[in-house]
Amino acid sequence: MSRIAAVLMVVAGWLVASPAAQAHGSASVLAKRASLTHGIAGDQRYVFTTEPGIGLSTAGARVVVLDRFTGREVATLPPPAGGFKLPFTLRVPSPGHLVVLDNAGFPPQGTPKVYDYSYRTDWHGFHAAVTRTTDFSGLPLAFAEDVEVLPDGQYVVSESVIGGLWLIGRDGAIKPGMVPSTPAPLPKLGGCLFPAGPFTVGGLPFEPLGGFAPGAGSLAVRGNDLYLSSTCEGGVMKLPISVLEDGSKPAEDRVGAIQTVVPRAFSLESLKGIQFNRFNPRDPWLYAGDPFRLQLIRVDVRNGKRQVLSTDDRLFDFTVSTAFLPPVLPGLPNPLVTASDQEYRSTLLNSALSSDQFRQPFEIGRFFPR
Repeated sequence: MSRIAAVLMVVAGWLVASPAAQAHGSASVLAKRASLTHGIAGDQRYVFTTEPGIGLSTAGARVVVLDRFTGREVATLPPPAGGFKLPFTLRVPSPGHLVVLDNAGFPPQGTPKVYDYSYRTDWHGFHAAVTRTTDFSGLPLAFAEDVEVLPDGQYVVSESVIGGLWLIGRDGAIKPGMVPSTPAPLPKLGGCLFPAGPFTVGGLPFEPLGGFAPGAGSLAVRGNDLYLSSTCEGGVMKLPISVLEDGSKPAEDRVGAIQTVVPRAFSLESLKGIQFNRFNPRDPWLYAGDPFRLQLIRVDVRNGKRQVLSTDDRLFDFTVSTAFLPPVLPGLPNPLVTASDQEYRSTLLNSALSSDQFRQPFEIGRFFPR
């Protein structure tokens, strides 16, 4: 199928999708992958997804480049020196610029790194190269969850065990944003213990390994505010970026500025891959995976309202990452793409299982909101 034909099919599919079937949009499979997927991002031509190399993977840790319209694999991102350890989440701040958070896993496997890539396409194919490496070695990060790009060009990285938000300046320098100055975790940011079960997810018993629930996780930006989610807190929180960047006061004196804007709805809840549609500022919704219920939702951060967008538990099989792609042409709808890692089916994270229960393939989703 030609790329032009694929574009026309995508647009036609959105136009004729039945509103009665899905009142808030239309969902479809963009790609099927043999390896577990986690992070996702994209531009007008490509979708990038991380394959951390765990579970069923035989390909190792990598970042894959897919055709945005057909889902066909175009290339793999050239790994940095020493290779990827645990490529986790991605951002495309602008076409030709990809940001990769390589979490590296729990110590002593390594410490997080953030790689900036430049990429382009010519007659010879896809080309990419690392332009900057930011290394968190020596800093107190146990597990880095997400990276987001702030309006002024800085990056913010969330850490979910100790609980904190770190800043990477435009010059690559690292500084604490909202990081505890004592061993005591910060309210709303630190990890905690899961609530008492028993729990069932997707028909399987679920017992989080070690009973641990992560703190500061998925990140999104709109205007002057940073939005974040946490398994410990559930729902969605908001922090003014000016407070995050204010290094004149310790984090303990600023953490009270974090407000809950979407309250927890369930005792077991973790909204993942939270994203605004930055290409449509009139869309007020914050979109998210609701992984423990195997569905895609959106929430209104102004009043806490929720809408379920799809309950397709195969397509949204523990969705952990989402990204809006730009419209193909001005005025056309633009899709949300999703990655789901089925982590409740892994013995690495679910101690109630004696063996992995992954359903192959792993599906990359595409959702056109209404």
